[in-house]
Amino acid sequence: MSYITRICQNNSNWQYPTRSATEASNTFFSQHGYGHEEWLFRFEWQIGGWQYSFLQGVNKGRESRLLRGERAGDVVLYTLTPAGRRYVARIRHIEFLDDTQGTAALNHYKRLGWYDRMLEEIDTVRGERTGLGNGEWAPYVLNVRFRPEDIEWYPPNTFAEAADPVLHYNRYQLIELNNEAVLPATINTRRPVRKGQNLPPIQDSYFRSGASGRECSPEHGIMQAALHEELKVEYPDANIIFEDNFVDVTVTTQTETILFEVKSDLCTRRVLRLAIGQLLEYAYYWNEAPEKTVRLVAVGRTALSPEDERYLQYLTEKLNIPLEYRQVKLPSET
Repeated sequence: MSYITRICQNNSNWQYPTRSATEASNTFFSQHGYGHEEWLFRFEWQIGGWQYSFLQGVNKGRESRLLRGERAGDVVLYTLTPAGRRYVARIRHIEFLDDTQGTAALNHYKRLGWYDRMLEEIDTVRGERTGLGNGEWAPYVLNVRFRPEDIEWYPPNTFAEAADPVLHYNRYQLIELNNEAVLPATINTRRPVRKGQNLPPIQDSYFRSGASGRECSPEHGIMQAALHEELKVEYPDANIIFEDNFVDVTVTTQTETILFEVKSDLCTRRVLRLAIGQLLEYAYYWNEAPEKTVRLVAVGRTALSPEDERYLQYLTEKLNIPLEYRQVKLPSET
């Protein structure tokens, strides 16, 4: 599903509050001096390679959306400026957090001192810090997460032109885009089939993606715990170890060694892409061949699609790789 939503104006590329927006008198920004979205692209604050942030459009209608099973989508962002309505970015595969995820991510922010830093930056712009996470406006400080590499930036001067539907959008709502919606091209637009070119691709130097954090995301830890409970039942006599030589979970029985690599992405294709290389290295980049049979298991939150199953079957049958996939849901998804 594709959506478009408005974000508050900001002069720091949404890394910290700048009090630069001009808002109507009845908005959160006008009453508190900042918006929850002003840390949207604070890339040094990543957890396990994920950017946890807030979108007011997601805040509205969030519970009903989650109840309908809408856990992720593509979201186009625009903002209001004195020069007009400017397109900011398109984020692919953005995940809408449920209550458990939002609380766990915020607790992580507090442990690392990031939440206190947010409060200090609110003070810097003479904002009202009691509004942060206020249930009347936004009960969750963090309600989305995405990987920075999934951001497609619009050129800085991409404004809505005449007849653009975005000119009629006034509120901070998540508006569904129909298939016929015509949007400006991003700097790094992705297409289902990518054609080659004669020159190296242009790297945008205006925005920084940031480096991935070293810590695991809350979702990753929850999945590891859920997997552990399942494995204790399936392999009661086995040795189950976490993070041994960087492997998420290693199960050792009398006859085999099973390596599990956990990825919390909702897209199973991405889970396979991220996990397979690590599993192959864990299993076969050794000084001596393993004595026991080795099985490699990629662990994700969603079921495999027919295309995923076909791909996995090819790897196992044609290339003789002992690769498997296992679904482990978050407790809120069961």
